[in-house]
Amino acid sequence: MKTTKSLLKIPLLFMLALSFTSMTPQQAESLVDSCDAAYGRQSYDEAYQYGLQALPLCEGTDLEADCLNLLAMICFRQSNFEQAINYAKRCYAIDARSGDPDVMSSSLNTLAGIFIGANQPKEAEKYILKAIDLAQQANNPARMAVLQGMASEVYHALGDDVEALEHITQACDIEQQLGRTDKLAMRQAQKASVLIGLHQYAEAEDILKTAIPTLLEVGDYHSLGIADNKMGMAILQLGRNEEAIPYFKQAALIFTQMGDLANEMHAQRGLYECLYKSDPDSANLHLARFDLLKDSLYSNATAEMMARYDAEFRLDQLKQENEMHQQAQQSQQRRIRLIIGLCVLLVVTVVLVLWWAHRRMKKREQALEQYFAQRQLTHQSAAAGNTEDAPSEAAVEARPNGADNEFMSRLDGAVQKALSQGGLSVEAVANEMCITRGQLNRRVKAITGVTTQQYILHLRLEQARQLLESTQLPVSEIGYQCGFDDATSFSRAFKRTFGLSPTQCRTME
Repeated sequence: MKTTKSLLKIPLLFMLALSFTSMTPQQAESLVDSCDAAYGRQSYDEAYQYGLQALPLCEGTDLEADCLNLLAMICFRQSNFEQAINYAKRCYAIDARSGDPDVMSSSLNTLAGIFIGANQPKEAEKYILKAIDLAQQANNPARMAVLQGMASEVYHALGDDVEALEHITQACDIEQQLGRTDKLAMRQAQKASVLIGLHQYAEAEDILKTAIPTLLEVGDYHSLGIADNKMGMAILQLGRNEEAIPYFKQAALIFTQMGDLANEMHAQRGLYECLYKSDPDSANLHLARFDLLKDSLYSNATAEMMARYDAEFRLDQLKQENEMHQQAQQSQQRRIRLIIGLCVLLVVTVVLVLWWAHRRMKKREQALEQYFAQRQLTHQSAAAGNTEDAPSEAAVEARPNGADNEFMSRLDGAVQKALSQGGLSVEAVANEMCITRGQLNRRVKAITGVTTQQYILHLRLEQARQLLESTQLPVSEIGYQCGFDDATSFSRAFKRTFGLSPTQCRTME
């Protein structure tokens, strides 16, 4: 029977997994937005369910840190400090890798708040001071107001209310400059708490009279509950116990509905202190509830978990993570510089290779020009048959010898024949001269300094130039007679060799 039930669970689990894997990034974003909205409404149980659904879909995306931060804050509001720190730790690890001082300060603020809730203000101080330093780098006034408010809570919990008052006053000033009346009311509630610590109960009562109506109007019930607790405490210390009871009762109701055990515990204690003389039975009920909440919040297991997470999140660890991030940035910058250097080297190499190839081509063209000029000089001298216009001794020495002239004349004839038959190639020319291709290449190279292919191309172009100068044949026809299949390739080769197009050459003549 158990086996059958297990088998029935398999399709259900498969369908559940399939439903998650089929969700789109837009659906994951929608779940995070729903979580945020529920948190804003202070419906923490609903927000937590949305966050749990969204988290596996957000892994590896930009939404992961936002989702983790929301879950940390939700667990904190529900006094589940162990789980809150777990989420906050994962969130900070992501934000630290980003290197953004603004988001890093936000994560550190969350951690500080959780340690305050866990009654470990000394550890919270490390995180909030680091967060304030990062917020100053980011130059974000709104973030600074939040951090100064948290710093006030930290020093209030440490018993240094003078320092706490300085921080909360700065937070109130910033909120007033920003024109955020709802946030200002929340800061005023915090300031009242510090004033109570300094025994300035009347001042605390006055500031809460301003803050409470605003908090009620904007619907910030969590801050309203805190303000009610503080108002009850201030009035209780002024000796007006009966007036304090409604504030403590309203705070207890708010925090019970929200599941905020820590703040409900303070409300229950306030009710006990208000009633222990006038109504001992009711006072004992509130005291029993207070003890139950206290035991739930500060059990040995939770204390041990806090100590373990404290070791993992101590300030030295944060500095080490920041140093690792800086080293990663420096390493990335070195890689970028190396890549840029290699790119520059590659560009320089390509430019040098192209320059060398161009220079080599020019040398070959000059060698061919010199060779053809020498041949023309030889033909002119032979035609003249006298020494009236005899060339210089240097020109005579540069002329090819008789055997070379005979070989090159045979080569020119073979090229012309191959052109007329439409099968011009080095192989065809070599066969016509009854030698191998290798022998032909070596002989031509020795005489002209260029390969047979290059010599034949130049010979064809020289022939084309002569036809351009001596005939009125169309340019395309001349190119075809000289072995070029189309006018474009002919024009390109002609201009590359002589520096001007066939048409320009004819116009100049």
